[in-house]
Amino acid sequence: MIPNEGILQFSMPQRSLIVKALDEAEERTSGYYCIPPFRWEQLRFDLLTRADQGWEPLPESMLARVRCLQRVNRNRPFNFYRIELDDRSILAAAEREKLAGNLYPFFVYILTHEMVHMVRLSTVLDKGIEIPALCNEREEERVQSIARRILAGSLHYQPVLDKFCS
Repeated sequence: MIPNEGILQFSMPQRSLIVKALDEAEERTSGYYCIPPFRWEQLRFDLLTRADQGWEPLPESMLARVRCLQRVNRNRPFNFYRIELDDRSILAAAEREKLAGNLYPFFVYILTHEMVHMVRLSTVLDKGIEIPALCNEREEERVQSIARRILAGSLHYQPVLDKFCS
């Protein structure tokens, strides 16, 4: 039996770690794509976990997802992204892969992966490409490869990359 099996939500210390990991994922992803700060600020998004209002269940095999929602600001439409983390799946995967003792690199990897999806989505939406064209196995492999390049070179992330980007 998996010790974390009964845990449905991240603890408060884990949520704090996620916020810290989000900052690093943003910095690494914007650096990889050479997105200047004023452009990065135009990528509007929020991050939800199971404890947050508006979180919706993910398919069991998913750790996280990005959804594009359209918002209106002063009658001007703009894309708004929601990154949703599945606490239960993430904690179970961390336990299974023996990463539970140091969740930070795993959180950074997951959030970097989702940030890459967000950047790629924002690029194709600007070009009018349909979102379903990005929802396939080939796209997932591309994003995984990019996330690996973003985090490569740091021994801190190597165990996570070896397990999730093989």
